[in-house]
Amino acid sequence: MAASWFALVGGALLLPAVPAHAGRDSGAFRVTLGDGRTFFGNRDVTIPVARGTTALVSGTDVEFLVDLDTFAVGGYTLTGAPSPSDITGGRRTVIFERKVPEHGSTLTSNLTLKLADEQLELRRSGPGIGMKIQAKDSTQGGIFQMEPSRTITSFHQLAPGFEYFTDRPGRTLFTNLTLVGRESPEVASPVERIPSASRWRIQAGGRMGMVLGEDAVE
Repeated sequence: MAASWFALVGGALLLPAVPAHAGRDSGAFRVTLGDGRTFFGNRDVTIPVARGTTALVSGTDVEFLVDLDTFAVGGYTLTGAPSPSDITGGRRTVIFERKVPEHGSTLTSNLTLKLADEQLELRRSGPGIGMKIQAKDSTQGGIFQMEPSRTITSFHQLAPGFEYFTDRPGRTLFTNLTLVGRESPEVASPVERIPSASRWRIQAGGRMGMVLGEDAVE
């Protein structure tokens, strides 16, 4: 297994295909580190991790990769697994190529991992920064958020086929004409946006969330 599944090279995130996983518990995440260690079930653990380690977060409905040095997220994907709440038409759909917190630090602490039913929380810190990711293994609703301990910017790159738009209330939504989602800022604001990418300023105590499906347009 490679030591790193994705890397930032010249500002671009290079992603391999995310493998399928058999035997997963429905609605529960499995976290596999780049060194082969795997965690699943209801867990609350502190894990020593070396520099350059990555984590594959794999659920029934959701998969994504995390660079544990920075907490950059790559290949945020809905798997298209059979579900009454599926919004992909049964197709594996990458929504975000990457979400990159631009804090300029390397996270060096032990990794804190919490798994409970369909919920996941990751925490790690470095010089002058603490980062937290929360996720839910589900197809709709508020199912992802990233929270820094201090003010930073965060760059979001949509996957091919997706574009941003603004709805009547002025919210930032995205769609591929099949499913719809919404950027959900709290104590955060947009800095710039093009059709396929955006940058956000997240204040200390704020976070950037993501909402999918019906809840995105309510």
